[in-house]
Amino acid sequence: MSDAAPVGRREKNKQQTRDRLLTAARELLGTRGTDATVEEIAERAEVSRATFFNYFPSKDDLVGALYVELMGLFSSVVDSMLRQPMSTYDRVVGVFIDFAQTSEADPDYMRVVTGEIERIYSASENPERSHLFTAQVRRLIDAGHGQGDVRTDHPVEFLAQMVAAIYVSTMRYWRLDPDLKIIETFERAGRYAAESLLPR
Repeated sequence: MSDAAPVGRREKNKQQTRDRLLTAARELLGTRGTDATVEEIAERAEVSRATFFNYFPSKDDLVGALYVELMGLFSSVVDSMLRQPMSTYDRVVGVFIDFAQTSEADPDYMRVVTGEIERIYSASENPERSHLFTAQVRRLIDAGHGQGDVRTDHPVEFLAQMVAAIYVSTMRYWRLDPDLKIIETFERAGRYAAESLLPR
């Protein structure tokens, strides 16, 4: 029994250190962009460079953890949509608008992290991570099949991939054009994607 408390404390300390590194990365990516170095992130988190590498083998791995964190938030949005009595059309538009609102609130960070995510995962040999977003979109479409408001002439996976492609493409245009009206553009893209799912 005497070992239980120290192990719990050690795990808590490890989680706190990891959280500090992720928070520091979010702050620095938002202000310095991709120029933020491992050393700067470690210093902002008040840990050594060696400690950084104990948690993340590379800066890309840390950005990958930020991606997983974003996907966790996205999954929560999907959960919320699925709990509400909504059409699949409205749910799909809703997830597009949610990203736009989140990005409008913190555009510098979101531009950098989504660009880094795309760079890492377009060359990734880890298909599980690169398909996390599509899997969440598929949940919306699966529910739509149950409701009878999604087309059935294409496989669900294909429909999810097409909606995800519209989402990622719109995200890319926003990153490249700082003057793009993000809420208006994402709502339009969401409606376009949602209309493509309607029964034929």
